[in-house]
Amino acid sequence: MMRDVGFEIAQPVEVVVDSNLPFMGYTIPQGDGFRIVVSGTAVSSGMLEGLLVHEMSHIYRMQTNHPSHNGRIIGTVLSKLVSRSPLQEYQQQVLHNLVNHIQDLYADDIALKVFRTSGVLSMEQLSRFFQGWVKDTPVESGDPRRDRWVNSSIMVNNARAIGQMARHGIEDIGGSASKSNARFLSHVSSNVAEHFDYFRNLMTNLDRNITEEGYRVLLLEYLKRFLQIAEKT
Repeated sequence: MMRDVGFEIAQPVEVVVDSNLPFMGYTIPQGDGFRIVVSGTAVSSGMLEGLLVHEMSHIYRMQTNHPSHNGRIIGTVLSKLVSRSPLQEYQQQVLHNLVNHIQDLYADDIALKVFRTSGVLSMEQLSRFFQGWVKDTPVESGDPRRDRWVNSSIMVNNARAIGQMARHGIEDIGGSASKSNARFLSHVSSNVAEHFDYFRNLMTNLDRNITEEGYRVLLLEYLKRFLQIAEKT
């Protein structure tokens, strides 16, 4: 399916199942090729082929050295923003997820072309999938700093899902995603809520032909904006 749409994978790909993996899947380089690891849940979800196309779209982006998957650029930007004091584990995970949102969007620019051509996933399935990503309840752990980080990351997660639906013309059936997001924004601080439009617009309008320098500038501004929100008292 990838080849038929013009995105042939030139390197070997191994697929393995990790029955204990708590999320759908991921891809790592392996020797002269790549390994896709999928969860037991993904195998029985009815969306396994869609997941494999998504992960192979990441492989294509790595294979063609797309800026969004360039570890050198990502490392340089993060080193400019992160202080020498060690980050907490949750902060490291949040920053990883923020970078991954952009990588996912560029991978899915390929995957959506494959889905539409092959019919492996219907538009209704995609609508329900992205709607399910949008959270409507903020966290309240009792740790103010952690809550700011996590709730800011949920806001960006919602912006990514809603922005991607707009980017690819995926219907928000019944307005479910918008309603869930509105409930979430109504329960977080105005300092977090007022930045939603910035992140949604960024996700919707990512430059499809971005250069390495363009990506460096975009990633720096994106992460800097997030840190300003998450660290604001």
